[in-house]
Amino acid sequence: MPNYARHAFSPVDPKPAKGTVLIDRRDKRKTIEAHEDEQKAIVRREYRRCRWPHCENCRRYQPRLEVAHLDPKGQGGDHGVRSSADRMILLDFLTHQGADGLERHERFIEPLTTLGTRGPCAFYVKRYSETKAGAWTWHCVGVERSVGVLDSTITDRQLSAAQEMS
Repeated sequence: MPNYARHAFSPVDPKPAKGTVLIDRRDKRKTIEAHEDEQKAIVRREYRRCRWPHCENCRRYQPRLEVAHLDPKGQGGDHGVRSSADRMILLDFLTHQGADGLERHERFIEPLTTLGTRGPCAFYVKRYSETKAGAWTWHCVGVERSVGVLDSTITDRQLSAAQEMS
């Protein structure tokens, strides 16, 4: 049963001024946005180009670069963790938000070390099956040996075997 009794404010703990909740919420949002902008600046300074391997979009269209979150912002969670530089990566606009982009869950990036995206990553694309209607699998398009250096010796079979062992 809900309690409809009015809260009794004492002279020691007076009623908050009108609009202070809104001001507090705005200040908190500004703090979060400042932290995120700082982390994005770190990512832009470190990489300066799209990290997606053999990116056709960058060669053909030269779209603007964007900082992408590995954890989608709409999924909630702790802003401080999700918006840290080791959970963000620099991608071009089409790879990030295009029709088959990371935001549409058609691409996937997996950090391979505890450094997150500041270390080597594996890059995957969703491929639909030609034989089974509605079936799809993740296809590895590249694995970095170190940041920006692709390891051409790793195949899909070796990568899946290594992941099963770990």
